[in-house]
Amino acid sequence: MVDQSIAGAGTLATASDGDRSGRARIVILLLCLGLVVAVLLSLTSGASDASAVSVVGDWLLGAAPGNAALSARDRLIVYDIRLPRVILGVLIGAALAVSGAVMQGLFRNPLADPGLIGVSAGSSLGAVAVIVLGATALAPITSALGTLALPLAAFCGGLATTLVLYQVATRHGQTSVATMLLAGIALAALAMALTGILIFMADDRQLRDLTFWQLGSLAGATWQKIGSVGSIIVLALAAMPFLARGLNALALGEA
Repeated sequence: MVDQSIAGAGTLATASDGDRSGRARIVILLLCLGLVVAVLLSLTSGASDASAVSVVGDWLLGAAPGNAALSARDRLIVYDIRLPRVILGVLIGAALAVSGAVMQGLFRNPLADPGLIGVSAGSSLGAVAVIVLGATALAPITSALGTLALPLAAFCGGLATTLVLYQVATRHGQTSVATMLLAGIALAALAMALTGILIFMADDRQLRDLTFWQLGSLAGATWQKIGSVGSIIVLALAAMPFLARGLNALALGEA
């Protein structure tokens, strides 16, 4: 009887796992379909009168002048302006989703986010420093890096915050998650205070630049930027499945 009960429980557990796996596949399929619809709507929304049917038809027929379903003007708008923005938005969304899942597994907390450990505040501090001090104290750096100065400063600010946080939370080769969370809150407060000082020093033009940067925009997306950013994102996403077992162990409290 005991063996039969154990076997029955195992069968029920297997059936339950199968049901969850089936539902997960359905949800993923629906989300992929929703993504395709969102991409088509993004490509066909705006001043141009290109419809979803004409865009899909142009993809199927090719770019030959006699076969193209879009006019030359609409092709320029769709392929050189809208499509880079859409692709960059999809890549950024995928990166944010995966990095959020990794962070939640690492901290064993479904509410964990970059703001909780100070990464967002550090990135904001680096960007604000370039915007406010780019023409004065940081002029040599901004002139050498050009348009790359702002994103690199934000990246370096977030990376510096992460390294400091890791050093503070690590003792004798062991990293305390609780210490990391508490230290992250303190570092975020410090970075926000320094950001406030820089904002106080900013003029009207710099304040406008800060506002638009904090809001975020895909207006500057180009195929060149997609190549540089997309290669990093794709490599990072491809590496994540190999870390899944370790993250699962962390989430279960086994590490």
